[in-house]
Amino acid sequence: MARRDLIISGLYQFDDRPENYRAWCSSFTSATAEVQLTPIQELDLMTKWLGRESSDQVKRIRSVYVNNPTLALQKAWEKLNECYAASEIIERSLFQRLDSFPKITVKDHVKLHELGDLLQEIQGAKEDGHLPGLLYLDTSRGISPIVDKLPYGLQERWISHGSQYKENNQGCFPPFEYFCEFICKEAKKRNDPSFHQQNLKPEKPFAKNLNSSKPITVHKTNISPPNKDFNRNCPLHNKPHPLKRCRTFRNKPLDERKAFLKEKGICFRCCSSDTHLAKECKSSVKCSECDSTSHDAVMHPGPPPQTNKAPPPAQENGGERENSHDTVDVTTSCTDVCGPGQWGRSCSKICLAWVYPKGYKDRAVKAYVILDDQSNRSLAKPEFFELFDIKSEPFSYNLRTCSGVVETWGKITEGFHIESLDRSVVIPLPSLIECQDIPNNRSEIPTPSAVLHQPHLRTIAKYIPELDPKAEILLLLGRDVLQAHKVRQRINGPHNAPFAQRLDQGWVVVGEVCLGNVHRPTVSTLKTVVLENGRPTVFKPCNSLLQLKEMPHTNRPGKAPEQTLGQTVFNRTDNDNKPAHSIQDTLFLKMMDNAMYRDVDNSWVAPLPFKEPRQQLPNNRQQAATRFSSLKRTLNRKPEMREHYVAFMEKILSDGHAEVAPPLEKGEECWYLPTFGVYHPQKPNQIRVVFDSSAQYLGVSLNNVLLTGPDLNNTLVGVLLRFRTESVAIQMFHCFMVREDHRNFLRFLWHRDNDLNKDVIEYRMKVHVFGNSTSPAVAIYGLHKAIRAGSKDYGADTVKFVERHFYVDDGLISVPSPAEAIDLLQRTQASLAESNLRLHKFVSNSQAVMQAFCPEDCAPVIKNLDLSGEETQSQRSLGLIWEITRDTFTYSVATSNKPFTRCGVLSSVNSVFDPLGLLAPVTIQGRALLRELTSECSDWDVPLPEDKQSRWETWRNSLQDLRELHVPRTYTPTSLSRAKRKELCLFSDASTKAIGAVAYLKAIQTDGKAEVGFIMGKAKLAPLSEPTIPRLELCAALLAAEMADLIQDELDLDFDAVHFYTDSKVVLGYICNESKRFYTYVHNRVQRIRQSSKPEQWHYVRTEENPADHASRSLSAFQLKKSTWFTGPPFIHHPAAETTQLSGMFDLIEPDKDSEIRPEVKTYVTHLQVLICKRFEHFSTFKSLVRAIANLIRIAKSFNGTNPNKKCKGWHKCHLPQTPEEIAQAKTVIFKETQKAYFEKELSALDAGKPISKQSPLKKLSPVLQDSLISVGGRLKHAEIDHISLLLTRHYHELTRHQGRHLTEGAIRAAGLWLLGGKKLVNSVIHKCLTCRKLRGKQEQQLMADLPPERLKTCPPFTYVGLDVFGSWSITTRRTRDGVAESKRWAIMFTCMSSRAVHIEVIESLDTSSCINALRRFFALRGPAKQLLSDRGTNFISTSKELGMDKSLQQYLTIQGCSWEFNPPHASHMGGSWERMIGVARRILDSMLLQNKVQLTHDVLCTLMAEVTAIINARPLVPVSSDPENTFVLSPSMLLTQKSCLLPPPRDFSDKDLYNKQWRRVQALSNQFWTRWRREYLPTLQQRQKWTGSRRNLRTSFPRLSSDQGLEDAGATQQAPNVPGSK
Repeated sequence: MARRDLIISGLYQFDDRPENYRAWCSSFTSATAEVQLTPIQELDLMTKWLGRESSDQVKRIRSVYVNNPTLALQKAWEKLNECYAASEIIERSLFQRLDSFPKITVKDHVKLHELGDLLQEIQGAKEDGHLPGLLYLDTSRGISPIVDKLPYGLQERWISHGSQYKENNQGCFPPFEYFCEFICKEAKKRNDPSFHQQNLKPEKPFAKNLNSSKPITVHKTNISPPNKDFNRNCPLHNKPHPLKRCRTFRNKPLDERKAFLKEKGICFRCCSSDTHLAKECKSSVKCSECDSTSHDAVMHPGPPPQTNKAPPPAQENGGERENSHDTVDVTTSCTDVCGPGQWGRSCSKICLAWVYPKGYKDRAVKAYVILDDQSNRSLAKPEFFELFDIKSEPFSYNLRTCSGVVETWGKITEGFHIESLDRSVVIPLPSLIECQDIPNNRSEIPTPSAVLHQPHLRTIAKYIPELDPKAEILLLLGRDVLQAHKVRQRINGPHNAPFAQRLDQGWVVVGEVCLGNVHRPTVSTLKTVVLENGRPTVFKPCNSLLQLKEMPHTNRPGKAPEQTLGQTVFNRTDNDNKPAHSIQDTLFLKMMDNAMYRDVDNSWVAPLPFKEPRQQLPNNRQQAATRFSSLKRTLNRKPEMREHYVAFMEKILSDGHAEVAPPLEKGEECWYLPTFGVYHPQKPNQIRVVFDSSAQYLGVSLNNVLLTGPDLNNTLVGVLLRFRTESVAIQMFHCFMVREDHRNFLRFLWHRDNDLNKDVIEYRMKVHVFGNSTSPAVAIYGLHKAIRAGSKDYGADTVKFVERHFYVDDGLISVPSPAEAIDLLQRTQASLAESNLRLHKFVSNSQAVMQAFCPEDCAPVIKNLDLSGEETQSQRSLGLIWEITRDTFTYSVATSNKPFTRCGVLSSVNSVFDPLGLLAPVTIQGRALLRELTSECSDWDVPLPEDKQSRWETWRNSLQDLRELHVPRTYTPTSLSRAKRKELCLFSDASTKAIGAVAYLKAIQTDGKAEVGFIMGKAKLAPLSEPTIPRLELCAALLAAEMADLIQDELDLDFDAVHFYTDSKVVLGYICNESKRFYTYVHNRVQRIRQSSKPEQWHYVRTEENPADHASRSLSAFQLKKSTWFTGPPFIHHPAAETTQLSGMFDLIEPDKDSEIRPEVKTYVTHLQVLICKRFEHFSTFKSLVRAIANLIRIAKSFNGTNPNKKCKGWHKCHLPQTPEEIAQAKTVIFKETQKAYFEKELSALDAGKPISKQSPLKKLSPVLQDSLISVGGRLKHAEIDHISLLLTRHYHELTRHQGRHLTEGAIRAAGLWLLGGKKLVNSVIHKCLTCRKLRGKQEQQLMADLPPERLKTCPPFTYVGLDVFGSWSITTRRTRDGVAESKRWAIMFTCMSSRAVHIEVIESLDTSSCINALRRFFALRGPAKQLLSDRGTNFISTSKELGMDKSLQQYLTIQGCSWEFNPPHASHMGGSWERMIGVARRILDSMLLQNKVQLTHDVLCTLMAEVTAIINARPLVPVSSDPENTFVLSPSMLLTQKSCLLPPPRDFSDKDLYNKQWRRVQALSNQFWTRWRREYLPTLQQRQKWTGSRRNLRTSFPRLSSDQGLEDAGATQQAPNVPGSK
C-alpha cells in the first residue's frame, strides 16, 4: 500500500487540453502498471485525475457498463483517445492557442518570452512527427499571423533575418524551426536580467530626509463613503470593485463587452462614466497591454494576458475579493520609510564568514554561507572551485529538490575550514560537492538596517555586518556540519515577527522584516521543471524522450547530423580492450532497472529474468517426484545428512524464504526444482541444499530459459589487493525476494511442516535460490541497488565499499584508522538494514572496531597455537588464512597422504591456494614435477614410476614449512595515504623451466624514507616445445606488463611512476627497437608490451639482483623465507633507485646473428641498357652529338682491340682528331637508334619482307631497308621529327649562315636526309633562332604615354621649366696677326612646360660657374621656378661628374627654393617638349646665319638668340582663326609681354576691361590667354599622332636588342630599365 500510494502520488491532473493528453496518458499508464490495479480501481483513479470535461465522459461510460468494469475501462480509453489523442484535435488546439495569443507591445518582454515558450512547445510537437498539419507553419501564410502579433520593430528584424535566410538557401522560405529560434533568442535578450535592471528608472525619493538615522513610520487609514461611480462599483456584479478590474468582464469577447457598455450607456473609452460618449470623452486613458491612448486595458482586443498563477475558484463577483461592508471602503497601506530595498523584504539564515583551506589561513576569503538544515550534504558553487583552483574529476549524483530528482555532475573537495568573522570559532568542513543550483538571492541576507526596524532585535544590530558587495554566496552547509547549526542564543519576539539566532558564525535573522504585514507577498521560485538540458521552465516536460544511460563528461554544442557524421567512428577510449556486456547482459540490466522494486516490508523484489522470446516450460512434477524419491532413499541411508538436511529446510521455512504453494489454475505454467545437498570441504557439518535448476525435462530446464546476467562480481585478486592497502582491516558476510507471479517456477516437494513422517506437499521459494544461473547476478545487482538507495543518507563511501570491496557476499576492506572503520561499517550496516539485508560477522585486527559492535554481529574465530607458544586468532579471508593478531597471512597444508597417481599428485599441487602468487617459487616446482611425472602416463589412477616417488615426497613434505611463513598483510608499515610518492616496480625473468614476474610497491614517506612491500607474483611453466631463452625472457616481460595493468586497474592508488626490470639485454633491445623487423612471435609480444608501457620505463638489472629469478628457477618453502622474494632487491629500498644500467634506449645485441630478427636480403640488379635516342636530348647541337658518339665508338674499339691507334687504351679522354670513318659510323648509329625508336613496326615489317601498314607515314615514300636503315630512293635516309631532326635542322641552318627556310631546307635535302614535316620544323627553328631575330628583328613600340601633370597646369610662365644645352658655335673673340682667335659658345634653352614659351641664355663654357650664371640670369628675368627638368645626357650628368657641378648647383637651387629632376637613362623621349623647341631654334638660327653670312661674335650670337627667342614665342599654339572678330593669336608672347611676378587676383575680368586702366588691361589679356589656352590648345594634345596601340611592356630581366647605332655591338643583350611615361 505504501508503494501504491507513493506511485499514485506522482500523478498530475489532466487539464482537458488535447496537446497535453499523450503526456498525461503515458504518466498515468506507467504509474498504474506497477501497482496492478483492478479495472474498477483504475476507473476510480482515472476519474479523479481527469479534467472536468473528460471526467464527465468517463462517468457516463461507466454508468452504461456498470456490470462490466473491464469493458467500461476499454471504452473509456477509446473515448479519451478519440476526443483528445487524434492529431487533428491536437493541431486545432495548438492553432487556437496561437490565434488567441494577444498582440505583444514593445515593452512587454515577458509576453514575448511566453510566445517563445509556446512556439517551442509547438516545435517539439512538430518534430515528434505525429502532427502533420503543423507543417503548414513552414509556409509564409502559416507564420504571417504570428508575425502580426509582434511589435513593429521585431517584425522588421524578422523580415531582415528571413530575407537573409532566403538568400543563403536558394530562395527557400525560412522554416518554422528557424522562426521559433529567432523569437526565443529575441526573448532571451530582452529578458536578460543583467540588462533588464539597467533599464529600470530609479524611483523618486520619498522625502529629503530619507537617509536620516531615525526611521519614520506613518500609517494612514482612509474611510470614504460609498460611491456609485463605475470606478468604485462594478455594474456587472453590483459589487465594490471597479469595472476596469473586473476579470469576468475582461474575459468576455470584445463584442459582448461593447454590447454591455452600450446597454448601460457607459463610455467605450474610459469605461467609468455614463454621462458622455466615447467621442466626447476627455479622460486620459492608456492601455497597459499595447500602450494605446484610444482605449483602456479592459477594452483591449483579444483575451486577457496569461499569468502563471493558479486560477482562483469561480465567484459571482468577477473574481475579486468581496468586501463585507457595502457602505464603507477601508484601505490600509504601509508607508514605512526604511530605505531602498526594504519593502516586502524577507531574511534567511545567511551569514558572512571566512573560508580557507586547512593549513592555509593566509588564503582566507570572505563569503556568504547559507545554513540549510534540510540538506543532508554541504554544497559549493562552481565559483568556489575556481577561486581556490581545485582540480578533480567530476562525478554524477542525484539532486533532490521540490521539483523532483535531477541527475547532475560536479566535483568534490575536502579539507576546508570556516571561521567566524571575528576569528573566534573555527569549524572544519566535510566534503563539499559542486552544485550550480545554490540560491543566489542576496536580498535575503540580514543587514543592520533591516534589524533596526524591529524593536525586539535592535540590540543585535551592531553584531550584524553590513552587506559586503565583494563577498559572494559560495557555500550551503547541510546537516553534515552540525556544529554550524547549533543555536547558542535566540531572540523570538512577537508571534509573526522575525526571530534571531546566534550561531558560531554570528547572528542570523529569519522572517519577514517589513512592518505592517500589508505588502503583497512576492514568491521567488527558483525552479519548477528542469528539462534535460538544465533549463527551468513552467511547462510540463515531454515524456517522449530517449533516456541515455551514459552521461557525457562535457556539454558540446549540438551540430547538424551531416556535420557530425563519421566523426566518432575512430575514437578510442581506455576501456576498448576490456570485456563488455553481451546483448543478453544488457537486457538483464534493463529488466532489473525497470522491474526491481522494494515491497512494503522494505525487501527488494526481483523477477526471474526470462529470455525473450522463450520456450514454454512443461510441467515436470513427475521428474521432481522421481528425484525426491531418490533423495529420501539417500537420507534414510545417511542419518547424519538427514539431520543436517531437515535443519536446513527448517531454517528456510522459519525465515520465510519458502511458503506452501497455492493450487495451480488450469493451464498455468509452472516448474518444479529437484533438490540435493552438498557439503563444503572446510565446513563438514554444514549442508547446503541446492535447487537443481539445470535438471532437464523434455529437453529443457529452467536455466535454459533464464538470462544468466553479467558478471557483476569483483575479481578475487582485486579484492585481496585492495584489502592490503591500509592498516585497519575488516571482514564481513550478508536474500532477495522473487516477484509473486514468478514463484510458481520455483516449486519443490517436501514434507508438510518439515516433518518426515507427514505427507509430501508442494512448496515454492519466495527468494532467488542457490542453483539458478541467474541468482549470482540478481544478488549482486540487488546488493548494489540497496546500497545506492541509502547513499543519500549514509554517504557515497558506503556505495564504494559495497561495489568495490565485496566478493560475492564477503566484504574485505582496509582503512587508515579504527574510527573511520567503525563509522563506515555502522553507516553501511544501517543503509543495508533498510533493505532487510543484515551485514554481520565482522572481523578486524583492531580491538576497538570489534568492541564497537555487538557479539552477534561479530564472526567466531578459530584459535590455533603457533610454534612460539602464543595463542593467535586466524580467519579465512577468501581462501587465505589471516592471522588477525599478527595481521599476517599464513598457509596450512593438509597432511593427508594421497596416492602416488596422476590424480593424487594433481590434487596435492592444487591444494595450495595462492591467488596473489606469494608462493609462486614453491608452487612452480610442484607443477614442474607434475608435468615430469605424468609425461609418460596418461591414465589418472595408474601408479606413477617408483624411481621418481622420492623426489615427489621430498617436495610434498617441504610444504609443511609453509606453516612458519608469515607474510604481512599490509604493503607498508606506514599508511599509504601519507606517502609523498608511490612507485610500482616489476621484475621479470625466465629459464628453460619457467617464467616469472613479481611486483613491489615502493612508498616514499614524508621523511624521505623508502618502504617496499610485496604486491603479487606469478610463475608459469615454459612450454614443452622448448622455445629459445630470448623468447622466454620476452614472455616474462609480457607477463610483467600484464601484471602492471592488473595492479593499476584493481588498486585504487595513483602511482607516480611505473618501472620494469629485466636481466635480458636482448629483450630490452627488442622493446626499444624502432627499425628492425621481427618474426610474428616476437613482434606480437613487443607490440603488447608497448601498449602497456614505454621503452623509457624499462631498465636493466643484474641476474643476482633480480627477485623474479626465484620464480623462474623455483625455491623450496624453507628457502623462500630467506630469499629476496618478499623484500625485493636492495637498490629499490633507496629513495632514488640505483640500477646497474641507467634507463634509456637499448641497442639490439648482435642483430646479424639473432634468429628472431628478420634478415635484410639486398639484391642488386645490373640492367644493361643499350644506347637509346632519349639520351640524345642532352645535346644541343648535332656536331657535339656526333663527336660524342664518335668518341664512344673509339673507346669501344680500344676495349675490344679493333682500334688501329694503339695509344688509345681503356677509358680515357682522347685528344686525337676523329677520322671521317668514325664520323660516318657515328651518324649511322644515330640514325639507326632514332629509326628504332620511332619506326619499330616499319623496321620489323621491312626486315620480314612484309609491306608496311597503310597508316604509316612512310607508306607514300616507298621505303626500303638498306644496311638496317630505312631509305628512300637509295641513299635518302629517313628520320622522324624528334630531337635528332631538330639537331640536324639547326646544323644545316648554321651551315647556310642563317638564311631563310628555302635555303635551309635545300641544304638538308642535299645532304641526303628526308625529314617528315621538314618545312614546319625549319620554320620553327628559324623563328626561335636568336641570330635571325637580331638580323631581322623590328623595334618595339608602345602606346604613347599620358602627358605629365606639369604640362596641364594653369600657372605663371616658367613655373615648371625644362632645359637643355645645345650648340656649340665658334665665334671670333679678337683679331691677331695670323688671323682671328676663336672660341666656342653654347646655349641653354629654358622651356615653359605649360605655356610652351622659351628663354635662351648663351654660356661660354660648360663649367659650373657658367651654368649658375645662366640660371641666375634666367631667374632674374623670368622669376623663380618650382621645378627644373632635364635629361641625363652628357650635357649635365657627365659634366656634373667631371666638373663637380653637383654640390654647387644643389646648394644654389636649394637657396632659390627650386628642385631639379632628371629623366631616367636612355629615355630621351621624356624630354620631347624641350627637344622639339631646340630643333625649332636650330632651324631658325641656321636660316638666319645662312641669310646673313656674318662672322659670329659674342654680341652677334646673343642678338641672334634673342631674335630666335622672340620668333619661337610668337608662334601660334593653335591654328590661326579666319574669324575677323578674333584678332588675337594665341601665342606664348601674348602672356610673356604682360607678365606679372604676383599671382593674378581671384576675380574675373571681361573684354571691356581692355579699354580701362592699364593694369586691368594686362590682367584681361592674361585671362584671355589662359581661357583660350584651355579651350583651344589643350584639346589639340588629346589625340595620339603615333604609337596608338598597346603592346606588352618590356620587363626587368627581359632580353632586348638595342638599335642604337653608336653601340659597338648592335646585337648586345641588355636589361630593360623601368621607364616611366614620356614628357
